[in-house]
Amino acid sequence: MNKNETNQWIANYRTDQPHFGLERMVELLALRGNPHLKLKVIHIGGTNGKGSTIAFLKNLLEKMGLRVGVFSSPYLIHYTDQIAINGESIPEARLESLMVNYRLLLEGEHAPALQGTTEFEIMTAIAYDYFASEKVDVSIMEVGMGGLLDSTNVCQPILTGITTIGLDHVALLGNTLEAIAEQKAGIIKQGIPLVTGHIAPEALAVIDRVAAGKDAPRIIYGKNYQVSHQVSVGTGEVFDYTSPLRQGRFHTGLLGLHQVENAGMALALLDTFCQETGRELPENDIVAQALEGTSWPGRLEIVSREPLMILDGAHNPHAIKALLATLEERFTDYHKKILFTCIKTKALEDMLDLLKTVPDAKLTLTHFDDSRATDEDVLKATAHSRNLNYQDWQEFLDQQLTEDEEKKTVRIITGSLYFLSQVRAYLMERKFRDGYTKD
Repeated sequence: MNKNETNQWIANYRTDQPHFGLERMVELLALRGNPHLKLKVIHIGGTNGKGSTIAFLKNLLEKMGLRVGVFSSPYLIHYTDQIAINGESIPEARLESLMVNYRLLLEGEHAPALQGTTEFEIMTAIAYDYFASEKVDVSIMEVGMGGLLDSTNVCQPILTGITTIGLDHVALLGNTLEAIAEQKAGIIKQGIPLVTGHIAPEALAVIDRVAAGKDAPRIIYGKNYQVSHQVSVGTGEVFDYTSPLRQGRFHTGLLGLHQVENAGMALALLDTFCQETGRELPENDIVAQALEGTSWPGRLEIVSREPLMILDGAHNPHAIKALLATLEERFTDYHKKILFTCIKTKALEDMLDLLKTVPDAKLTLTHFDDSRATDEDVLKATAHSRNLNYQDWQEFLDQQLTEDEEKKTVRIITGSLYFLSQVRAYLMERKFRDGYTKD
């Protein structure tokens, strides 16, 4: 298969709703020799913060000289973005070759047992397969949705982490923090250490109960490790970190107050990993280089400085609150132009209620071309009923990148990560063609 055939084939397995359950993954991976059981896996779940925490952790482990595989979702440009070793995406030819192998299984004699397999399950299996064949030192696997029945949860990890718990995908995971925590806690394994981030007490109680039942040692935010934000600077956040294993002041390479918690959790994961594998803890100067050198597309990512434009995948109320805290911290005296959209399973009204609280802001809704996207008619009707603007997103970008500013302005493109993948590709093409700015 060539690249276009690859995209068309796997797109046939895309679904608007996940097909929860591990039976297909177990069957599929068994047919490939169980590559997931040949890996040292760090398994990361949670509502928000997974991607940034993984980005920090990847850099930290790489600075130790390790080969680190990372599986993340969703991709921002192409399927290859989801699977990488030391920051290098899986080569397209290799991905196409693996897809041929999986197509033979899914369409051959084993097809009945694999009925209902999804796009995400295929990509998860390919990630395990690729990392095992490349003999990485450690693979970091990001949970797609939930945890208990997520396709990544077939692994036998050496370490697990749960970043945050918030109300997201409530129709699928439950409409309380406790119910969602129960699903997220499904990644906890017997006797395997668990690192937790800044989690509300009612959700943490559920996670603690599950961990205690499995004799999983817990490394808890605020108890076993602490972080303290010091100051926001142009390129990130300065914070203090304290644990029984490490104390120091560090600088994140990612913007946003919440990145202090993500970086702190990555440090707790790093030091626990070193303990579990008998490695010496890296010195603070190595840690500082790794944290400051971390980048993660689509997370408060400045894609243009003149004019100022930021992409941020705030795709649920919990993430919107984090975005708003950063806007208040960094851009109090700026006029804000916000472009927003989301997919069908998200809490549209709740997120708009939050975005409407941003002072000196103009909020515009838009739609993007994806089967998972909220219907265009719904977005237009919502914009009308709330007295908001509605605009085609390409038109919005072209207009914002070329018009003269009457006052200091920041443009925030936010909402679905699937949407940001299209925005980012469009901006990259535009930049390649004629540059971002009117200059």
